[in-house]
Amino acid sequence: MSKLDNLYQSPVMMKLQEWGGKLQANKALSAISGGMMAAMAVILAGAIFTVVATLLDIVGVLETTDAAYMWLTTPYNMTMGILGVVVAFAVGYIYSKNLEMEGALANGIVTMILFLLVCAPVQSVTLQDGSTMSVLATTYLGGTGLFTALIIPLVSVKIIDFCQKHHVSLKMPDAVPQFLSDAFATLVPLVICILLWHGLNTLAQMTIGVVLPGAIAGILSIPLTPLMSVPGMFVLAFVCQLLWSLGIHGAMVLSPVIMAPMIQFYTQNAELVASGQAAMFAPIALYGVMSCCGGSGNVLPLAVLCMRSKSEQLRAVGKAGIVPAVFNISEPMAFGTPIIYNPIMAIPFILNPMIIMFFAYIGYSLDFFQPGHLLIMTQLPIIMQSFMPSLAWQNLFIAPMAFVIAFLVYLPFVKVYDHQLCEKEAAEKAASEA
Repeated sequence: MSKLDNLYQSPVMMKLQEWGGKLQANKALSAISGGMMAAMAVILAGAIFTVVATLLDIVGVLETTDAAYMWLTTPYNMTMGILGVVVAFAVGYIYSKNLEMEGALANGIVTMILFLLVCAPVQSVTLQDGSTMSVLATTYLGGTGLFTALIIPLVSVKIIDFCQKHHVSLKMPDAVPQFLSDAFATLVPLVICILLWHGLNTLAQMTIGVVLPGAIAGILSIPLTPLMSVPGMFVLAFVCQLLWSLGIHGAMVLSPVIMAPMIQFYTQNAELVASGQAAMFAPIALYGVMSCCGGSGNVLPLAVLCMRSKSEQLRAVGKAGIVPAVFNISEPMAFGTPIIYNPIMAIPFILNPMIIMFFAYIGYSLDFFQPGHLLIMTQLPIIMQSFMPSLAWQNLFIAPMAFVIAFLVYLPFVKVYDHQLCEKEAAEKAASEA
């Protein structure tokens, strides 16, 4: 194992740790993660109604065409339908707080308005009776416009921050009340942002015939498409687990990359299910499987093995970590074992999620496991965590499958580590008695 220890101290690993630490501390990425998490409460509130509607449909009480079914799914369709608006506000607000700017709330409102300007400009439509009505296009207000809801706040807040730091604003006389002075102070950066985004939106429509959100989605799909493939999911899983073994919260670092495509995946499937069609599989579904049995690294079987170990340290860690692991919280086991800078335990921690993803992919390919359509981000017990997004009975078997695989992967490494710790504890006991 000395060669593995040397590997962890190699320049490549040290550089990776430095890179991961910088990403974790990045204020923009932190704002993206925070903005996504802020939207989860809105999604969950609507998801409650969809769970009820789906269960009633499964047992045959309601049909998808019934008025009662449509009434139950309306809250979810509404919350998912304006998800981009919520994220645009939340990212703008949190990024302003991260930059320690004045008027963070006002900046959040500004970024939300800019998002609406680009994604849902007011349009006039003619009705059958000849009258006209002003409407907002909703195509890009939900998950489809999510990338735009991330980019507009980050760029706009940075422009506002630059203007504030360099005093690019209208100066009012001292006699003017403070609230009016503050309002005029934000006028210049707001006009700059409006000209920028409205101009880019107009340019996109004139040159390539699509609105700016469509252009942004098309551009970002180029680098994201390889990562959103099945091999890409395995690469992301490996990077996530490797960062964990270096002491960096891998899931948090990758959250800005994963969250937007994941929300779009669940949004599209929710629309399919609401219309009576089957949810469609996409490779990103595998990302949710990789930590379905105890959180990152699937540490529930590790906790069971630790409780059965001879080492006092491992038994104590197993007892402390098994209940959190049941609720997919891995930190007590990851830091208590420890996984970090411990090659013996880092190897199974990195490998088992990818093996689980492989077998889950086979299950999806055989149409046994069912893709999800409900985005549930809260911590649920292991079996429910796999079941609730799809409400399909087949997915009840995902967590048990993961438990068996992770148990077998961890077993030989835990035995070696347990033997090492027992020798260490015996030596320490002998030294204390001498």
